Amino acid sequence: MKKIIYLIKFYLLLVIITIFTRVSFADETTGAPEIQTVTLDNPLKNVSSIEGLLVAILNIVEILMIPVIVFFIILAGFKYVTARGNSTKVEEATRALTYAIIGGVLILAAGAISDIIQSTVESF
Repeated sequence: MKKIIYLIKFYLLLVIITIFTRVSFADETTGAPEIQTVTLDNPLKNVSSIEGLLVAILNIVEILMIPVIVFFIILAGFKYVTARGNSTKVEEATRALTYAIIGGVLILAAGAISDIIQSTVESF
């Protein structure tokens, strides 16, 4: 069984190597090998610094966290409905709703918070 796994890994490695590399053989007409240049393009066109990368990551996190915020608010509402007047469950639902709203405000205000921190650091 281990031998089969090693063979699969080996063939996958060969496939990856052949996909991502270009093998250059000698040119049939002149017999000289071709010289190819490789350029690495920046996949993030608007990012040219670490700060820009962090801002881009922050924007992606904000976009991904909006559905999570909505989910936790709906979950807190579900806890309110299922509490049926039980004071401990109502307190738990209130706490869940409070934490969801506070977390949502912090996540959605993260861009403004990062701008405030950046301007504070640059002022020194």
